[in-house]
Amino acid sequence: MNDKKNIIILSIIFLVFSIIFYAKTGNPLVDFPRESYLPYQLNNGEKLIQDIFLIYGPFGYIFNSFLYKISTNFNILFLETHLISYSILILFYFIIRKFTKEKIALIFSIILISISIFSNSTFSFTIPYSFSGLWGFLGGYSALFCLLYDRKNILFLSLGLVFSNKIELFVPLFIISIIYLIYKKENFIKNIPYLFIFPSIGYGMLFWNNFNLENITQNFAYLAKMTKTNSIAVLYKGVGAFFEIEYLKYNLILLAKLATICAISYFAFLKNKKILSYTILIIGISFLNLEFALNLSGFLIIILTGYTLYKKTTTKEELLLVLFSLFMCSKSFFATNSLSYSNFGFVLLIFVLFLKLKSFINKKWLLNSFIIFFSLLFISKMIIYYYDFKTKVETPIGAIWLNKQEANLANKTNEFIKNNIKENENFIVIPEGQIFNLIHKKPYGFYNTTFTPLDFDTFGEKNITQRLKENKTDYVIYFPRNTIDYGAKMMCYDYAVDFCNYIIDNYTKIDSFGEYEKVNIFKIKK
Repeated sequence: MNDKKNIIILSIIFLVFSIIFYAKTGNPLVDFPRESYLPYQLNNGEKLIQDIFLIYGPFGYIFNSFLYKISTNFNILFLETHLISYSILILFYFIIRKFTKEKIALIFSIILISISIFSNSTFSFTIPYSFSGLWGFLGGYSALFCLLYDRKNILFLSLGLVFSNKIELFVPLFIISIIYLIYKKENFIKNIPYLFIFPSIGYGMLFWNNFNLENITQNFAYLAKMTKTNSIAVLYKGVGAFFEIEYLKYNLILLAKLATICAISYFAFLKNKKILSYTILIIGISFLNLEFALNLSGFLIIILTGYTLYKKTTTKEELLLVLFSLFMCSKSFFATNSLSYSNFGFVLLIFVLFLKLKSFINKKWLLNSFIIFFSLLFISKMIIYYYDFKTKVETPIGAIWLNKQEANLANKTNEFIKNNIKENENFIVIPEGQIFNLIHKKPYGFYNTTFTPLDFDTFGEKNITQRLKENKTDYVIYFPRNTIDYGAKMMCYDYAVDFCNYIIDNYTKIDSFGEYEKVNIFKIKK
């Protein structure tokens, strides 16, 4: 009965957050342009791999192309992400319930809503950096739920959903699942065909339209090249996906500070000075960078799990939970927080940390400490939201929200495109801006999906410049974007210099607007 009551409470909280933060999380101008525009390209005759570089599994893009047949609109995508997020929330609650009481499951589920689902980072659930990622993590949560609650048919269906979206996540989750079923002596052979349902939709349609070995080989070659670029190394180090000694030192010092504050607070609690204990905790952690304070939680869990395995106090279900949580955060293992790739598994990992620590620490103090920590983290996020208040940008296909400066530039850019670019003319927005092509339903015409340092490193500046020559793109719009997260700050100065020189030589600057950062518009010379 309490579970039903808690689901109602979570549903109400989720609905409230949805109303408050609808289309205001993440950054619609970073990553989301590719995610929203690519399905539109598919509906207009372009093909994955052949015409569009494919990084992730195809299912999310193909699914969204069908949604666009109903309506090419931002709101239909936002409805999709909210439904997926809500599904993950419910699965998360019942996964947690397998290991704890209703009250604790409710608390951690609220943390999931407030910290992760509606995160103010690029890795938000509701404006995701990758629809394939979001669908893949839904499959991961569903697979874990099925293993814990013995739903073998849905288990393989869920693993198939992971496979059709995130192959790198599928491999470890599939292996763990099979080992777990064998260990439990489950007969699962007859359920394996369910594994192929989602892949047959995603990869089946992909290969049906693109069964060209040369194109597939080229796409994989570009993927391999992308993984070796300096741009992606810088990007991944920035979000903790690659090891870096200085970042590790920072995390260790931060963790040591947090541990010291907690130790002093816990000592006061054991001396029955509860008010003093929590006061010390609140004041102490208020001076820490809370977002990064638990960056090494994955390593703590490995150490604690190793100890409990040695003591033979870890159940097979707990080990299953540990492994799933670690692999769901593995893409950003050196930065487990809501601002990184780990956001999609972060709170699950934090619950595992709580589960392990309560064997050594007073449960009441531990739970209250987690509540205090995440309450303060939530408050700090709300302060960021307040100072980075989003401004509404109305478009023909729905509204998006950007910070004030970006919104002003986006409105003026949309106005220019609407009033000046004819129906038979096309444009590109550099370094990122496919979202403008979607808004105005204009062709893009490039194999690469952005003009960031990563794409220039992957495809080569000469190839991208040659494509611009062949396309005879009518307008090039420079929309300011700091790309320092790729290791090169400004386009035309720190990278893509020859590409920009070609534009200067072959295009005429016809307009410019903006105060601190300017949008520059170039038209091809006839």
